[in-house]
Amino acid sequence: MSDPVIFKINDGQLGLAVVDRNAVGYSDTWRAPDGKSVDEVALADYDAGSATFMCQVTSAQITSTPNTSTEDVEATMCAPAKTIPTLSETSFGVDIGALSDLNMVAGLQRFAFEHDATECYIYLGFNGTNPPRAIGRVNMAALPIGGDMKVKLLGTVSWPFTGKPQIEFGDINSSVVIPSGPATGATAGTPGTWTPAGSEPPASVADLTAGIPNAVTASPATAWTTGQYVQTGTAGTPGQAHWSGTAWVAAPATLAAEANEMAGV
Repeated sequence: MSDPVIFKINDGQLGLAVVDRNAVGYSDTWRAPDGKSVDEVALADYDAGSATFMCQVTSAQITSTPNTSTEDVEATMCAPAKTIPTLSETSFGVDIGALSDLNMVAGLQRFAFEHDATECYIYLGFNGTNPPRAIGRVNMAALPIGGDMKVKLLGTVSWPFTGKPQIEFGDINSSVVIPSGPATGATAGTPGTWTPAGSEPPASVADLTAGIPNAVTASPATAWTTGQYVQTGTAGTPGQAHWSGTAWVAAPATLAAEANEMAGV
């Protein structure tokens, strides 16, 4: 048996920046300024005040909350009643603890208060500029203002992520990014798969067709056969996409047309 791995945050970093939807090439899939991934971004990409903000932070933790629901199935002549759990997408958030800097003109409390209810990019470094580290988008909320008299003031706040954060696990020698970022390729199947493995599909067929957040290469490059498709981030048949041989198209209409053509209709 091997000893357990022990990890301590000895050199943390926090970066914050308001999401700029007018930025060149902007996409709602961006988790960091300029659409950079967690292994590309740096503290310098965020608000200049971040170098000061992070010096107030005493705790930074990403939390998760499973979203579950249940469906009751009535008893029948052949089986007793039962409840079936359904797991939906997990919600993520970041809990921040920070020393009060209410006496600073450009401190963390001022930034959080000024941009309350605003979507911001966040960067969390747990080992300086090296992995592990995380990025994402959070809904900003103000830190507590004031407190007890003649004592050190420490406040906490929770910022929910909009979507899933991207985390680079590992260290300076070996690391992996989860999720790996937007898909750059799609392989035919029923359904097909996105590449590289673990990458995120476009949000919709419309985004895939428009090359948002980037172009996706079909494999094979020739027209896919009837029934082959890839599932985008939109659920069900509205989110199914088919490669015609020259372009990405909505699968249902295309497949119906192909079926009619094969039937001589």
